[in-house]
Formats: sequence, structure tokens, C-alpha cells
Amino acid sequence: MHPRGDGGKLLRVTTVKVKNFRLLLDTDLVLCDSATLLVGRNNTGKTSLAELIERFLNPSESRFRIADFSEDSYSKFLDAYQHFQAGDIDLAYAALPSISMEMTIKYDPELYEYGPLAPLILNFESDSDEALVKFEYAILNGKLGDLFASVPASSDQESITDIAGLLKHVMDRIKVAYRRKITAVDPLDEANTRKLTIEQVRELITFDFLKAQRGLDDDKEKPKDLIARIFESLFAAAAKSDDESAHRQVMEGLTTSVKRIEAELEVHVKKMVDSLVPTLKKLGYPGLGNQELSTQTRLNVERILTNYTSVHYKGSTGVSLPESYSGLGSRSLVYILLALLGFYREFTCRGNLPGIHLVFIEEPEVHLHPQMQEVFIDQITNLKALFAELDKESIPWAVQFLVSTHSSHIANKSSFENVRYFRVRMDEKVNIRSHAEILDVSKAPNLDEEFLHQYLTLTRADLFFADKAILVEGTSERLLIPKMIAALDEEEGTDLSSQYITLMEVGGAYANLFFPLLDFIGLPSLVITDIDAVRKSEGDTKFRKCRVHQGEKTSNTTIKTWFGKKDASISSIQALAETGEIVQGIRYLAYQTPELDRSECGRTFEDAFILANRARFELDAEATREELEERAFELASGRSKSEFALYYAIHDQDWNIPRYIHRGLVWLSSISVNRDSKSGSEIMEAGKLWTGTPLT
Repeated sequence: MHPRGDGGKLLRVTTVKVKNFRLLLDTDLVLCDSATLLVGRNNTGKTSLAELIERFLNPSESRFRIADFSEDSYSKFLDAYQHFQAGDIDLAYAALPSISMEMTIKYDPELYEYGPLAPLILNFESDSDEALVKFEYAILNGKLGDLFASVPASSDQESITDIAGLLKHVMDRIKVAYRRKITAVDPLDEANTRKLTIEQVRELITFDFLKAQRGLDDDKEKPKDLIARIFESLFAAAAKSDDESAHRQVMEGLTTSVKRIEAELEVHVKKMVDSLVPTLKKLGYPGLGNQELSTQTRLNVERILTNYTSVHYKGSTGVSLPESYSGLGSRSLVYILLALLGFYREFTCRGNLPGIHLVFIEEPEVHLHPQMQEVFIDQITNLKALFAELDKESIPWAVQFLVSTHSSHIANKSSFENVRYFRVRMDEKVNIRSHAEILDVSKAPNLDEEFLHQYLTLTRADLFFADKAILVEGTSERLLIPKMIAALDEEEGTDLSSQYITLMEVGGAYANLFFPLLDFIGLPSLVITDIDAVRKSEGDTKFRKCRVHQGEKTSNTTIKTWFGKKDASISSIQALAETGEIVQGIRYLAYQTPELDRSECGRTFEDAFILANRARFELDAEATREELEERAFELASGRSKSEFALYYAIHDQDWNIPRYIHRGLVWLSSISVNRDSKSGSEIMEAGKLWTGTPLT
């Protein structure tokens, strides 16, 4: 077996556990063997994870600020200070918080050689195939007094009794009293440890971070040939590679060419300087020191590549166009690929030593159009073999990619088993963000992965990045719901328009398939469907569509699944719509109900819309329930659903929102984005729903 591993399978990081770093209070990230996709709303901890790994693996001393500690840990500083004042030094040390990161590394016991992995293995006799390395930013022994040196003594006028008061004095002392500590831990015996140096760890683990801000902004006045600059790093990597490698030979060829130019240039410079010597002597040079004037010309190949090499593109007429004239999307893609090639070549310079390579790519979608985004995430794992083939290496690149994204094109293209969803829990007591969770989407119970993946891929739904979701029956709802949201915000002061809501057209037969995923990621959701009344006529063997007043039961799969009643009558379903039964956790089910103080009810959205606007559609005020339902059906059938929706979305916007949708939108606006899904009763109260009480 090759010591670098079979494409990363023999030596890899399986888990990263983070404690007390910003929103990452106590979080586990399970890594995939090849590529792990990190998704979620803004400010949920994705980039913080990359920054923490980068800091702990930095060759220079890690530096953290008080703001880097999780908010939950601030009270521990006060606890430690109070113990310190009381003279309980051991308790003070124990109380102080630390920022930590644990990496679990899986390896094959039959590895060709352990090399830099050996210091992390504390028991070669055990049956374990895992090694554990712990990074910690913690108080140094003997530095407790230094940490609290700026805190006024208790006898002074200022007394420290609150967290904010203490942190004001401690924040500038963190860098004095805290240091990075690295320890190998026996996975089978936590008491069995060994101190490690950063050099030992970096011999095993390489981390590269390709940030979203790549400097490719479209500044035509000051073009930055960033792609050309990458050639310098590729040249540096080539200088470290094996003597027989192709890119090493290219590097040596460049060096030889530059040396030849250097020698020729030095001859010409010497002639020019020698011609100046007679004039200098007349001016008294070299004077008493009798120093002879000579020259040396030295050219730096790497600097030549950076400063004097530029990337150009062939124009259609043969005119050579500079790099900055190319589109940002093309430049970004080329930049990413060349940067990854540089990371790869730097890593392969380690030769046959076992090693782990983690590459974090932040928001690769920046400047890439949707098609480029999909191709990129499709091909990212193939780069391992492509780069190896390019350099005629027999072993693929043993790399693990971590890719953070806010692109639905990238997220929906990926398999669920590769997706990790970041979400933030809200502390209900103080109404502030508390901590982040990382969820393995494939672990959601009862998940229909095949259907959901195909749906999300086809529709580009922003499910993984939204604040809330609205699932609708069809085209009419999809076109008119945004108008209804805007009207509700204007009339009732709600703020749904300012929230990031994904609107998905899923149909009544499929909405229930989304429930396991919505519940798992904790996404507040409004499900708008149709009551779909059906009946069986005399002599008929099948249930067929009918007006609601004629209906015996519903044919709607979502409604039947929601209530767990396959043959529930229309009357019972309508009664349930007036109770808290239409709320389950952070999901609300909306289907047609009569308007206030009315009895007629629409079967579809269009019917309900017409019945909610009787005067606009000139319905007879004296008509019976049966007549009104029949007339609404006739009017709705007179035009296509899309024509109906577009007319009232664009040409005629002065109408009432059907009651069942109005109630659902009000409920959705009342739900906190980061609310726990486990407290259904609290959510019903927040949404002004009470079990057994009629809804207005």
C-alpha cells in the first residue's frame, strides 16, 4: 500500500470537534472521504470553522481575542475570577474556558510506514485504527495572576461583580496568559496523552484555505494579474518536487534560460560601467580606499514570473487580450483550478511520507454563473485523478475538500450524504443567538433521498439557505403568494418580505415527502395545499372530484398524511382546520376553509380566491352555498391557472387574501427563524393558535 494512501482512503480526518469558538459552542463535523459540502444561512459558523483550523495549524503562535470565545463561556471567566479572589487557585484554573478542536484521524494499521503519524499513536498494541489530536487555546500554568492583573482589587472603589465589567479588564490579557497547546490523545484511554509541537502536526496535516475574497474584482483601471501570480507558487512547488518529475524539469529549464540571460546581461552591464570609470576617476573615484567598481547581475526566476508574466487570451482577430479583459467567471474558475494545482504540487513534494491534506474552498460560486457552479462541484473530486495524470503520478491526490457555499446550484447538485447543514439555535430566555449545530442531512429519519435530490436539482430550490419555506400546490399560488406577502406586510405590519423565504411548488401529492427534511433542519414551513374534495356517485366504483359541499373525503395525500386519517370526512377535515391540529412542530398546514361568517368553501386555490372576493366577481349575495361554490368553479374554469394568477398579480391587485392563506402567512411571520422545533405548544401560542378554539 502506498504510504500517502489510496486516494485518501487509508489516512483521513473523520471528525472535527470544536468547543467554545464563536457560535461553535460544542459542535461535531463528520467529514466525507472526498468532499464535504457546508451549507446553511449566513452567519451560522461555516467560515469560522475554516478560520479555526487555519489558526490552530498555523506555524506561528495562534492568537485569539475575547470575542472568539463563545458567549456561553463568558460567565466562566467570572467564576474563575471569584475563585481566584477567594484563593482557590485550582478551582480558578479549572473554571477558565478554553477554545479547543479535536481531529480524529482514521488510518490503516497496515500502512506502509507511519512516519509523521507515529507521534500521534500512543499504543501500537491496541486494535484501534484511529488517532486523536487535540488543539487547545488555554491558560498557561502560572499565568492566572497575569490574566487578572488589570482587574481592580476588591478593596478599590470599582468592584467586579458582572461579566461585562470583568471582560473589559481581561480582554487585553488573553494574549499574555493564553497559549496554543497540542496533544495526542489515546482514543481508548483519554488519560494517555503526549505533547506535540506544531511542527510535528504540520508534517502530517496540511491545510489550505481558498477564500471567497480572491481579489478578482472587476477593476479595469488597475487590473490585477492574479492568475499570473499563481505561476510563482507553482514554480516554488516545482523546486521542491522529485528530481525526475516533469514540472521539476520545466523549472530547471526556466532556471537555465534565466541564467543564460543573466550572464549575457552581466557582460553588457560590465561594459557600460567600465566606460564610466575614466569619468569617475576625474571626479576623484575611487579615492583613498582604492575600491574597484564591479557589477553583478542576478535575476530571480520567481519574481520574473510574478512581475513580468501575464496571462492573455486569443481574440477572434488575432489580437492578444490581457487577463483583466476576460470575464470574472472565467478568471475565477481558472484561478481556482490553478490554486488547487499549486496546493496539490506543494503536498506531493512530501514524497512517500503519509499525510493528510485538507483544502477548504469558501464560496466557489463567487463570479461563476450557474452552469459553471454545477460543473465545478460535479468535477471537484475528479481533480485528484486529473492532477495526478497531469504530473504522471501513479497515486491520486489524498485530499479531503471542505466546500462552503450559498449556491443552490452547488448544494442541490450534491448527494445528501456529502451535505452538512449549519444552523443556529436561539436562546429563548434572552432572545439572542446561542450556538451553532452541524447536521448530517443524510441522517434525517424517513428521508426519501432520491425524490428530494431530484426535485431540488430540477427546481434549484434554496431550501438549505432560507429563513423559512412556503410549499404550495401549483402555479397560481406560486405567482400570487409574493403579492399576498407584500400586501400583508403593508396592511398588518408583518415583515415576511424582509425575510429570506423559499417558495416551492410541490403539489399536494408530494409536499409530505419534504416533512422529514424540513423537521430535521428546523426550517419553519407553511404548507399550502388544496382540500381536494371527492365523492363516489351512485353506481360508481371510483371517487371523483366534486364541489366541497358534495364531498365525502379528501384525495389530497398531504392532508391524509398530516392527520393520519386515510378516510377522514370533509366535515371533520374542515373542523380540524379550526384547531391547533394544523400545526405540527414548526410546520403549518393551510387548506381551503370558509371565509368568516360564511359556509361556502373553495375546492382549489382559484375557487377560494373568487369566494374571498365575492363582490369583485359579482357573485349573487343571496345565492346559496351550493350555488356559490358552483359559480366559483365555473369562473375559475374559464381561464388557465397561469392566466388567472398573472392577471391578479399584475393587472388587478386590489383583492382580499383567502382566509386560509392569510392565517398561514400570519402564523409564519410570528415564528422565530432559529426556534427549536421540539416545542410545538409554544409555537402554537406564538402563532396565536389554541387547540380547540376557533381560529379567526
